[in-house]
Amino acid sequence: MRSDRALAREIQDEIEKASGEQVAVSMKDGIAWLRGHSSSHDAALEAGHLAGSLDKVREVVNDIVFPGKMRFKPPRKVSDELTGKKFDVVIVGGGVIGLAVARELSQFNLSIALFERHNDVGMDQTTHSNAMIHPAIQAKYGTLRWEMNYRGNPMWDETARHLDVDFKRIGTLVVAENPEEEALLPYAVDTAIKHNDPEPKLLDREALDRVEPGLAPNVRKGVLVWNTGIIAVFELLIAYAENALSNGVSVFLDTAVIGVQTEDSGIKAVDTTKGTVRTGMLINAAGLYADKIAEYAGDRFFTIHPRKGETIVFDKSYQPVRTVFAPVSIAAESQETKYTKGGGIIPTTDDNLQFGPTAIEVCDREDVSTTAEGCDYLFDRFALVLARLKPDYEKPDKGKIIAQFAGCRAATYKEDFIIESSKKVRGLVHVAGIQSPGLASAPAIAERVKEIIREERHPSVNDKFNPLRKRQVRFSELDLKQQGELIRTNPLYGHIVCRCENVSEAEVVRALNDRVAARSLDGVKRRTRVGQGRCQGGFCMPRIVEIASREMKISKEHVVKSEGKSYVLSGRTK
Repeated sequence: MRSDRALAREIQDEIEKASGEQVAVSMKDGIAWLRGHSSSHDAALEAGHLAGSLDKVREVVNDIVFPGKMRFKPPRKVSDELTGKKFDVVIVGGGVIGLAVARELSQFNLSIALFERHNDVGMDQTTHSNAMIHPAIQAKYGTLRWEMNYRGNPMWDETARHLDVDFKRIGTLVVAENPEEEALLPYAVDTAIKHNDPEPKLLDREALDRVEPGLAPNVRKGVLVWNTGIIAVFELLIAYAENALSNGVSVFLDTAVIGVQTEDSGIKAVDTTKGTVRTGMLINAAGLYADKIAEYAGDRFFTIHPRKGETIVFDKSYQPVRTVFAPVSIAAESQETKYTKGGGIIPTTDDNLQFGPTAIEVCDREDVSTTAEGCDYLFDRFALVLARLKPDYEKPDKGKIIAQFAGCRAATYKEDFIIESSKKVRGLVHVAGIQSPGLASAPAIAERVKEIIREERHPSVNDKFNPLRKRQVRFSELDLKQQGELIRTNPLYGHIVCRCENVSEAEVVRALNDRVAARSLDGVKRRTRVGQGRCQGGFCMPRIVEIASREMKISKEHVVKSEGKSYVLSGRTK
């Protein structure tokens, strides 16, 4: 077997050959450690990916310094209100993965705490996702990402039903534009079957017209990968949290982990910004900061490098497709792209159309900025496809873009999921590197973590576990008679505060007072869709500020858009 020193030398030579730069490489326990200085962020990334591309490298820790590298600044402790509390399990991270794990573990008789650094759940990767439940065809065969994807995808029918969340299997439609592309369609079917997706459907023109009307005359054949889904991701986060809470999980928002205490190579306690909590089991589902939590615990063996994706969203009046839609040329391109599935034309459960996301490596894990370049790239790329393949439909128009957002994926240099017990610290479980298709994989990831806890701790089963959660009434979905009855029971339902999305004051009040209550305008927006319509809050924001001020018993000047000091108002003018 090749020695660690020889493998390190090989990696070092490959990096120098590719970039002309010299970095120090060492190997230990299958982990490649990269140190030294590089001329740029791109060069440091390339070094990490070169090391990660070798099969004998388990993971990569990239400590290469480059101009502009972001320094990590941990948050400060603000109180001791949690000091003295004890839990059997502590979960770090309140995104869809942490929440799914919390709900799954509540099937055991365990005291469970979940810590989320933001003032709301899912504010990093999950709320910035495109809400798509991917088929496994695009995941690299044989990886853990692929396994969790193909296992997780079919679990969503039951999960969404139990949590009462909007979920639709709309399928991915790949269409051929010429005989050469038609010849590639059986390959797509075979690939999907190999990846453990249900067998896709080969469609002739008649079948295509039933699935996606209005296709160009030259489109005669296509493939429908029918298990692709879309889900109401904002509601999903609240549903997971509410169900976890109802099954005994304690959720602490605005609580960041700033240290981990170990004793005899085992987890002893977790230090947070609100005090120290004792525990013997720590689930590291910290997303973009999972490597920092690993470092706190003394088991740093991977580095997270953020990869930003931008997406544009269209007004509901523009609905040219029913499926996740792509010609063979784009589908083939996404298969060949090394580190991303490439983005696409994606409807949502709320009938908006999305283009995206992009995939750009960035230095800052908090970078959710959007750019004119990103918007132009997405529009130019996908608008051309729709204009060509749907010639009889309304042409794409930039004037119908109502929103643009971005989020960062938590990638490691192996580009795979990490779901395992620590090899160094007893009681530590890593759930890291969960990038796309993390949402599709979430139920399977949670199930995998549950099995790890079962094998290591042998907890008893919680016979009182209830998997069901019932969502609140949506005024906009009721008929006139039902709306009238609701208004009679609560007149605030008769006060429509968001005309674009037909949201009532009663729904806003409820969002501000629920078990997982909104604490910002964006929090209200995610729960009710207020401000998500054509005017993007231009009409309703003043009224929502007024309601939030009243319900939270704070001045209007202290109402925030998101968190921290993102105040909407700076003071009175008259």
